[in-house]
Amino acid sequence: MATRQLKSARTRNPQGRSEKKKQIKSRIVSAALALFQKKGFDATTTKLIARRAGIAEGTVFNYFPTKEHIALHFFDQEVDHAINAVRNDRRLRRAPLEQKLFALVQNQLEYLAPHDRFIGAAFLQALRPGSPLAFSSQALALRTKYVDFVQELISRNRKAYRNTSMDWWTAQAFWIYYVGILLYWLNDTSPGKQHTLAFLDRSLTIGAAVLKGYLR
Repeated sequence: MATRQLKSARTRNPQGRSEKKKQIKSRIVSAALALFQKKGFDATTTKLIARRAGIAEGTVFNYFPTKEHIALHFFDQEVDHAINAVRNDRRLRRAPLEQKLFALVQNQLEYLAPHDRFIGAAFLQALRPGSPLAFSSQALALRTKYVDFVQELISRNRKAYRNTSMDWWTAQAFWIYYVGILLYWLNDTSPGKQHTLAFLDRSLTIGAAVLKGYLR
């Protein structure tokens, strides 16, 4: 009888269970990010993450197979944050392409700024052969989401909106460009990373000028 009542209560409150799962997932990610920044990515274990989050280690594995998947979840949140910031900014709707791309990267860097030590370690981890941070299906989906949005921005910059193969290649090149900007940012010691922002502004202006004739 008691078991049936418990099952009935769970059935009646699926939203509550969903919210609890979101909270646990958020605690895992927050704990992992704090440890990645404090102890370093390599030194952080799932056992330490579980202890800081106040849960069993097995619970961590229910949400993320490895700590690399926690990192990818964070990067997915970062990309979503930047894309939504650009899409929801009314001032950018009629702005030049270089201004939209500047806002995209700037929002990414601002989101990543509190975790710079972890970002540097993750960057090196991604260079290792077979690293989930670069070669997993989750990493590929993240890159595709980002590139698709950049392609959308490029295509919409024309008077007549349309997608072309050149847009796709340009968006792919922008992904490589962004990785270069991220590396520059990680090594920028100027106050407020101003050298990075200045380089970003100059290089995007030049790039947009090169594409201007094509994007009519």
